[in-house]
This record gives sequence, structure tokens and C-alpha cells, in this order.
Amino acid sequence: PISSGLRREPQFRGAKTHRNMSAAAAWLRKTEDIDNDTFNELKKIIGKPIVETCQMTGDTKSEAMDCIASAIDACSGQNAKLNYETASQQIKETMDKKFGPCWHCIVGEAMGFSVTFNTGNMIYMYVAGKVAVLLFKC
Repeated sequence: PISSGLRREPQFRGAKTHRNMSAAAAWLRKTEDIDNDTFNELKKIIGKPIVETCQMTGDTKSEAMDCIASAIDACSGQNAKLNYETASQQIKETMDKKFGPCWHCIVGEAMGFSVTFNTGNMIYMYVAGKVAVLLFKC
């Protein structure tokens, strides 16, 4: 085939959306005179979950997203600090009960990954702004 010299678009655009959302939140923080609690509430309202990569069926995907969102909300403590270990454990246990054992969950910021998983059983998404969640089944 003949190459046109055009660059290919990246397959997943979630990271770009995530950066734009973070930039908008930073701009809001600089331009408005608001306290931390109000800013954190605004960030939660604006910061919808962003699915970076998903290889799940519709029902499993919606259940996983609900499970992740509820665990992140439940494990957020004072000053919007999130306990990553507790959130990860809660997500894993919930998915094990609903869809059988061998689910793995990683919650954190600024991470990369390369994992082997069962086909149709992986989701990588951002929740609550900059928190990344990788959920997969082996």
C-alpha cells in the first residue's frame, strides 16, 4: 500500500480527555476564589469516569463501573484522600462475589501496565479526576 505520510490517531483518546479535564480544573482553581471543599465537590461532579480501555460485555462493564465508583466513593476519607489499598481490595472482593474468583484490581495514579487477562474481562479507567483503576480477570 502507498503511504500518505499522515500520522495515525491513537487508538484510545481517554488520556487526552483526562488531560483536558485536569487543565480545566486547574484553570478553575486559579481563576475562582473558592475553598477546598467546594473545589473538591465540583471536581467530583465534573469528573465523570473516563474509560481508557475496555474489553468487557455491556452488563459486566456496567457492573464493574458501578462497583469501582462505589468503592472509590466509600474509601475517600477526610480532605478527599483516597485509600488506594482499601478501594482495590473492596473492588476485587465485590467482583469475585459477582463474577467468580481470580479478579485483580490496581488503583493508583501515574501508572502503566502490561498484563495478561482473560478475553473480555479487562477495564482501565480514570475515576474522580486523576485516579486510575485497572480491573482484570486471569
